[in-house]
Amino acid sequence: MKLEDVFVYIILMLVSLIAGLVGIITKNKLSKALNLKGKFALFLKGMLGSMFVAYLVFEFVSYLNFDTKLSVAVGGFAAYMGTDALLKIEQLLEKLINKKLDKL
Repeated sequence: MKLEDVFVYIILMLVSLIAGLVGIITKNKLSKALNLKGKFALFLKGMLGSMFVAYLVFEFVSYLNFDTKLSVAVGGFAAYMGTDALLKIEQLLEKLINKKLDKL
């Protein structure tokens, strides 16, 4: 692994951390917890989930042979959207599959 690749992953980590933080704050996800320990657990879970989604999207966009800068930007947007978008896509696909199975 080249130094340039390590630098790209560090930049992706920073972008996904910032985007995940903004997403958590703007969506007011921490208001569900009652105490500080619960808020920290929700915050950590949200940040790790956002970083994971950003990494998956970054690798997917890179696989499609787009520019590295664009891949990082799309990964950052995915981190902002967080796992909520993935859950919506999963529900949509589940409904689509169930409709196809009902026709059989």
